[in-house]
Amino acid sequence: MLDVAAGQWEPDFEAALAHPVGDLLVMDRVVLEPPWRGLGLGPVLAGAAIRRLSQDCVAVACEPGSADGRELTEDQHHEAAAKLSRVWERIGFEPFQDGVHILDCHLQRPQDLLAERQEEFHALCRAWREHHRP
Repeated sequence: MLDVAAGQWEPDFEAALAHPVGDLLVMDRVVLEPPWRGLGLGPVLAGAAIRRLSQDCVAVACEPGSADGRELTEDQHHEAAAKLSRVWERIGFEPFQDGVHILDCHLQRPQDLLAERQEEFHALCRAWREHHRP
């Protein structure tokens, strides 16, 4: 993404962005404890963190894959990466190159997608409360 020798963005990366001026935020990992997985909380929390941390950033980059320390076979790694790619795409990440996904911070779409994920999570919470009322 960065041409270190020239001190500028690689042309492909620059071409993929609406406004390629600013910093790059790298999302190294998002880890949820197993009981919290599968509820839609990962994209909501990651999206909120990205929104707060990405001020003045051109994009956010991540490489979806298992980050919880488990030993995985190559097939399991590919399966985890594909599943997490779909999760991150739900908040605006798009495949870029070599397994890296990027989220363009200058687009409205990621903000709209995050709002949708937040509403889905709130609806799940409301349904749970309704179901568990005495």
